Amino acid sequence: MLLTLGRRGKLVVIGAAITLVMMIFIAGWLRTLGETEDVLKNVRIEIDGVSVKSIDWDNNKMTVTIGFRVFNNTDKIVTLSKIEYNVMLDGVNVGRDIKTYTDVPLVGRAPIYSKGSTVLPQDFTFPYSDEIKDVWNRLIMGETAEWRVKGSADIETAFSIISLEFDDTFMG
Repeated sequence: MLLTLGRRGKLVVIGAAITLVMMIFIAGWLRTLGETEDVLKNVRIEIDGVSVKSIDWDNNKMTVTIGFRVFNNTDKIVTLSKIEYNVMLDGVNVGRDIKTYTDVPLVGRAPIYSKGSTVLPQDFTFPYSDEIKDVWNRLIMGETAEWRVKGSADIETAFSIISLEFDDTFMG
């Protein structure tokens, strides 16, 4: 069809095609902006619990399981593609960790359903130090401690990846 059009007709068709592509691009960009705002307002991460999983006495390391509860108050199903966080135990920084799910296809990740929440457990290992010896002993005895976890998570929708900051404290 393009071959039978004159020069002016070809320019009109090419111009219309470029305009259509630009409109599709702008519509997608606007959708992404709206989706980002929706996720930042309506998705949050809190600490659901912290429990001692194991103690490596030979290397003086403790592994705890931190339950990250992700609340999704949007109309979309979202997933977590990466979480990066710093852990403080009774006010002492005990380390940071990163867990990524980018190598797991979207269908294999834990969904956080619309208007719901999901707990995503993460194992975190930290070494013994003199700064935390009292709280270390309390944890061994099954007593409580103050955990503060601060970080960011990449929340993934069908169209976007949105970085979400979080900061929560848990007594347990």
